[in-house]
Amino acid sequence: MTPPAPVATQAPRILVVDDEPQIRDILAATLRRDGFQVTSHGAPKEALRDLESGAFELLVTDLKMPEMSGLELIKAAKRVAPDIGSVLITAFASTETAVSALRNGADDYLMKPFGIDDLRRVVERVLAERRSESHGREALSVAREENESLRREHRETAATLQVVQRDLKLSRRDLERRVRDLELVAELTHLLTGQDVERIVAMTAQITARRFHAHVTRIEADVGNGMVEAEHREGVEPVALPLPLGALLAERARTDRSGVTRDEVLGQGRPLEGMAAVLRAAGEPAGSVVLLRPLLPSRDEQDLALLGMIASALTPALEAERNRRRAEANAVEVALGMLEAIESRGAVRRGHASRVCELATRAADRLGLSPRARRDVETAARLHDIGEVGVPDELLLRPGPLTPAEMDVVRTHAAVGARLLAPLGEAARLVRHHHERADGTGYPDGLVEDQIPVGAALIGVVEAYDAMTHARPYQRALTPTEARREILRLRGSQFVACAVDALAEVIPA
Repeated sequence: MTPPAPVATQAPRILVVDDEPQIRDILAATLRRDGFQVTSHGAPKEALRDLESGAFELLVTDLKMPEMSGLELIKAAKRVAPDIGSVLITAFASTETAVSALRNGADDYLMKPFGIDDLRRVVERVLAERRSESHGREALSVAREENESLRREHRETAATLQVVQRDLKLSRRDLERRVRDLELVAELTHLLTGQDVERIVAMTAQITARRFHAHVTRIEADVGNGMVEAEHREGVEPVALPLPLGALLAERARTDRSGVTRDEVLGQGRPLEGMAAVLRAAGEPAGSVVLLRPLLPSRDEQDLALLGMIASALTPALEAERNRRRAEANAVEVALGMLEAIESRGAVRRGHASRVCELATRAADRLGLSPRARRDVETAARLHDIGEVGVPDELLLRPGPLTPAEMDVVRTHAAVGARLLAPLGEAARLVRHHHERADGTGYPDGLVEDQIPVGAALIGVVEAYDAMTHARPYQRALTPTEARREILRLRGSQFVACAVDALAEVIPA
């Protein structure tokens, strides 16, 4: 039997518009040689008709044309195809023209005369940004579907609770206890609609310990790229759950067909009851709930069933967290590839992102942030300069100072970076605001000290410290002591006070 032929990936479609036939033909021929599907027109209105009847990924247009300017064409094209990328070609080589083009919807621009390599680099850059935004929209769609699934399961659990409350024909005491157990599961299911898996696991450990009157409850959950753990203790007499004992109970629950187990154990010289339930994600074991409680005169099998229900209630949250982390990892991988390309061109100081990430992560530990918040700081610090993919190399590589108009272009990198990293949620927000200042004179939103996210403030001061301690063509490197003195001098004006204090704890005095 002949295997099916592989499906070829369709090449991106590019629309070229220029009223000069020679330039138009050169552009079209060059892009076709590079494997793109190219349609070309000399009249903007003909190009718009093509846009209405077909899907294009990129529009390349001249600025100066008789019936409609290139900027007017880009605006009209965005109305017809909002997701299309755009490159503006202009012979008016001024920074003001470039700024105007970017502000009026162009994703990038080329100034005549330009080389074939310049054309290829700009086209690839804009297409890469569009692909990243498309991946972000897909990840956001998945997250929304996951959230809706959790809400739907919450509604179903609540409906089941109502049916059981109405139909159970048990004694009053047993009925009340059963209802309390189902209300507990409903409470947990509602809790699982949150996004912070560390908080979910910690709250579940606390609620479980109180329901079972357990001395100690431990939950270990595998979220795909690491373990989330929580332990809660009740009562005045401390009782430890030794790791070997917890592992033994968890293994018994994993191998039992019911997914739960119980046994009489010795805890610090006295008999206790050990209980465990296996956690599952995608049908596979993904951790355990283990507890130790006083040994009761008689066993209640409903307690074991309830522990199994609690473990099952965690499954949607674990699967959603795994999917979220996979989506984040994919987005970070794409962004790191883009950042590596920027560094390889020399547009960003090599090693700068890694140093900022390492130092910001150490400083974040001094602020008492949650594990999730520390991960967001680490990710945002590593990718804080990703928006510079949209800034012309000529500005990034210039050894001297820039004009105010050129600085406006460079400052777009914070907002562009946040847009590229939108699938990362909070990490994208930290990238957007890492150039805000405590006195409100920063960018892009002019936030003041108490409005700036603490992670963004931390990345901002760490980036400044790294810049001070590494030489540039127009500026010598400060010693760590000199840089520390300068950072402290700007505390409360340029830099947020708590971020300065956290950094000061991890850099040389």
